[in-house]
Amino acid sequence: MAEARGPAQRQSRTDDLVRRLCHALDIAKLTVEHLVPDGYIDSTDSTKNVRPEKILSETAVLLLAAGQVVQPEIQERVKGIAHGLAPHARNERARLGVCVEPSAAWEYALGHLCLNRLGYPDAAFDALLQHALGSQASTGRERVPHRMLEKEWSALGVPGLASNKRRSEMAHLSILNHSMDLLSCRREDMYAFTHALMYVTDFGIHPVPLPRPRHVLLAEAEALLAYCLDQQDYDVAGEILLSWPLTGEPWSPAATFAFRVLAHVEDKTGFLPTPGTRICEIEARSGTERTRYRLATAYHTAYVMGLLCAAVLSQGHMPPAEVSEGDAKAGGSDHLLRFLEADEEYRPHWRDTFDPLTSQQKDALSGFLLHIALRRKAMQRDYGGLLQALQMACNLDLADGPCAVQAVELLDRLARYSECVHPA
Repeated sequence: MAEARGPAQRQSRTDDLVRRLCHALDIAKLTVEHLVPDGYIDSTDSTKNVRPEKILSETAVLLLAAGQVVQPEIQERVKGIAHGLAPHARNERARLGVCVEPSAAWEYALGHLCLNRLGYPDAAFDALLQHALGSQASTGRERVPHRMLEKEWSALGVPGLASNKRRSEMAHLSILNHSMDLLSCRREDMYAFTHALMYVTDFGIHPVPLPRPRHVLLAEAEALLAYCLDQQDYDVAGEILLSWPLTGEPWSPAATFAFRVLAHVEDKTGFLPTPGTRICEIEARSGTERTRYRLATAYHTAYVMGLLCAAVLSQGHMPPAEVSEGDAKAGGSDHLLRFLEADEEYRPHWRDTFDPLTSQQKDALSGFLLHIALRRKAMQRDYGGLLQALQMACNLDLADGPCAVQAVELLDRLARYSECVHPA
């Protein structure tokens, strides 16, 4: 019976991932219809404005990743959306942008390049793009390392321009080759990490070697993941979760738990909310404007869930159905949870998924709880609390991770600072 249940359970999980990817693609279809032509402008909050090029490019990247999934319902949706997206990817605005701003040609052409790779080429646009890239001004835009890496990844869609050697070189310049500041990094730093990983691995299609060992990168990803779940930032959390299927490493208890949190939130709300999503603002609108507002504020997180499901399905690297119990010290999670609850201002969503777990599963997530505690105390400038968290980490044999090491270094720097300000 056990052998019969194994394949059945795996098929059930595959069906669930396909369902979620189909949902993301259905949102992409609506997004192409309602937002791609002109973008989105919010008359009351300009921070919610979205340029059409951004929406178009992100839709095309989702299609590229989803196009690697063999299920017919996925392929049918990708084909339909690609046909609807192609006229916008090669429209007058895109062509004129390539001509007028050759230094931004890669950005204007990204949708076209992804469609090229999906089997929907346009020779005339290729010729125009290559002509623009040959102009003197084409290299006149300063790019940070992960954007340089994005340019080399985009070149995979241009016949004869792709270079794995250059992509590998850019990977060594990116944050993937440097330790993340796990206690105070900003959202854009996390994006640099997640996007660089996507470009290096090419969603598993044409990967180049990672600049640092997988286990080192995943140790940092776990710390970032815990912080994002605690902040209910499912956009970045979903992108960080891509680290496991894109590296092919076994899903850790924390990564498995995080996937379950995202799935639970999506099932409960119908979509993954962003930090800026306001249900009251959605309900205050009606008709087409309501649809456009909801798509503009939530399409990106829907795409992230789609990218995650596509990566899992195409790589065949399924997360475990349950959080593994592991060999963590018994009772460790209780101590850390009481420590966290002492200063919680609200009950984060992850608790809804955490609380029903067995005590052994909770203990396997002690590292996840520690990462939250360390980041919270560092952000609060509560260095006494940070020391307490480190003491618990030592007691639970969790003090050798990069987040704990950085916390020790922070306290050491503060001690040296104190000596400078108050010399003996």
